[in-house]
Amino acid sequence: MVMQKIDDYFELTARGTTVLTEFRGAIATFLTMAYILAVNPRILSDSGGGCDYGEGGPFSPEYEICLEETKRQMVVATALTSCIACLIMGLWANLPIALSCGMGMNAFFTYNVVGFRGFGNVSYGAALSAVLIEGIVFFILAVTGARYWIIKTFIPEPVRLATPAAIGAFLAHLGLQSAEGLGIVVGDIATAVTLGGCSPDRRTPLVAFDAACQADSANCLTSDNYTCDSLGGQMESPTAWIGIAGMLVMVILLAYKFNSSFIIGIGFVTVISWFRGTAVSYFTDDSLGNARFEYFKEVVAVESLSKVTAKWDFSEASGSDYAVALITLLYVDFLDTSGTMLAIVSSMGLVDENGDFPKSRAAFSTDALATVIGSFFGMSPLTAYIESAAGVEAGSRTGLTSVFVAFFFFLSIFFAPILSSVPAWATGGSLIIVGALMCRSLADVKWANPAHAFCAFVTVIVMPLTYSIAYGLIAGIGSWLVIRAVAFPLNYFFGIPDPTVLEVVEKKETPDAEGAKDVEVPEGSFKDDNEA
Repeated sequence: MVMQKIDDYFELTARGTTVLTEFRGAIATFLTMAYILAVNPRILSDSGGGCDYGEGGPFSPEYEICLEETKRQMVVATALTSCIACLIMGLWANLPIALSCGMGMNAFFTYNVVGFRGFGNVSYGAALSAVLIEGIVFFILAVTGARYWIIKTFIPEPVRLATPAAIGAFLAHLGLQSAEGLGIVVGDIATAVTLGGCSPDRRTPLVAFDAACQADSANCLTSDNYTCDSLGGQMESPTAWIGIAGMLVMVILLAYKFNSSFIIGIGFVTVISWFRGTAVSYFTDDSLGNARFEYFKEVVAVESLSKVTAKWDFSEASGSDYAVALITLLYVDFLDTSGTMLAIVSSMGLVDENGDFPKSRAAFSTDALATVIGSFFGMSPLTAYIESAAGVEAGSRTGLTSVFVAFFFFLSIFFAPILSSVPAWATGGSLIIVGALMCRSLADVKWANPAHAFCAFVTVIVMPLTYSIAYGLIAGIGSWLVIRAVAFPLNYFFGIPDPTVLEVVEKKETPDAEGAKDVEVPEGSFKDDNEA
C-alpha cells in the first residue's frame, strides 16, 4: 500500500522508473555535487561572516579562530539548506534536480560584494538582505511566469551564452590562487599576477602602500596576497603539487565518467593532508593548526548556527554598490537556474515546443524559496545543480531522487568536523575543472558575427580580470547596447542591415559541399558573394 502511494505520488510507473533506480540516481547526484560541502563554507567564510575585527585586526589570531568557527557553522548551514531545498523540489515539483549554494554566486557574494574579510563596500548583513530580496523577486517572477519574457527581452543573446563561461573563468581564477586553491597564480608588483607555487617561508606579502603605511610601516595593511618574486622558489610548494595531482585525478576519472570523480580527487588530497608533521599537513604546528586538529578529532558534532543565522541588516541596504549587488545576484541566479533546469529536463524529454516543462513554475519557485531560506542561514543564493544530470544518466526521472539527496545532505549535517578540515589545495582543482565545464556554453555563440563575438568575449575576459561578475556583465551588456544604438538608426533611416541580426541562409548543394548544413550568417554585408 505504501509503495503504491509512493508510485502514484511521484509517478514512478508513468515515467518508467522504480524506487531502486531513483535511489541509485540519487547516489550518483550526491557524490557528484558533495564537494560543495567543503568548497562553499571555505569561500563564504572568506567574507568574514559575522566576525568582528576587534583590536587585533582582520589578520589577528583571534579573528582567524572566529573564521574557523564560522566555517564550521557554514558547513552545517550548507548541508541544512541543501537538504531543505532538495526536499521541496522533490515533493513539490517532482523533478530529479538537486539544489545547493551556487558556485560563482558564492564567490561573487564573498569577493565582490562583502569583500575578502569584509573589505568590500557592502556589509555581510546587508549582503544577506540582498539575497533575501533577490529570492523574493525571483519567486514573484517564477509564480507569474515572467521569467521567459525578461530573458528574451532584456538579456542580449551573446551575453546570455557567455555568462556561464565567464563565471567559470572566474572560478578557475579562484582555484589557481592561494586563498581558495592551489596557489599557482600569485600577485606581482609589475604585472599584477605571475607564477607562484612557492612555500610559505618564501612568500613576500603585498601591502597597500597608502599614506598611513608610508608614515609608519606598522600601519601597513597586509592580506593573503603575496609574491614569490623576491625570495624565489616558484613551483616548489608541496601543497601546490599535491593539489595539482588531485586535480589530474579528478580530470582522468571524469574522462572515464566516474560520477564520484570530485569526491575521490578531493578525498585523495585531503587524507594525505591530514597527517601531521608533513610538508602538506593542514594541521600545522601552531595555535591555529592545533585548534583545527582538536576539532577534527571530534569527527561527529552538532554545531550551533549562532554566527550565521538571521544576520540580515536592512539598515545598510542602500547605495549604488548594494543595488549592483542585488541586480547581479538576481541576474546570475535567473540565468543559472533557467539554463540548468532546461538542460536537465530536456535530457529527460519533458520540454515542449514552447520551451516549457511540467511543473516548471513549481520548480523555479522552489529555487527562489531555497534562496530565501538560505539567506536566513547566512548563505549566498541557492540554485539548481547541473550535476543532477549524473542522476538522470543513471535513470532518475522523478522527485524521489531529490528526496533521497535531501536525506544524504541531512546526514552530512553531523560531520562538520570532517568536512571543515578539507584544505584549500584539495578543492582548488575542482574549481578549475568546474570552470572548464562551464565554458561549454561558448559553443553556441555566433563567433562569425563580430558584434556577437565581441560582446561575448568582453563578458568572459573582464569578469575574472576585474574579479567581478558585475563588471563582466556591465561590459558585455554595455557593448551590446552601444552597437545596437548605432545599428538601429542606420537600419531605420538608411536601410543599412543591422549586423547584430542573424538570418539562416540555405547553402546550395554542390559536389564540393555535399552534406553541408544550413549556416547562420549576419544579414547584409556579412554574406558571401556566392550565397547572395
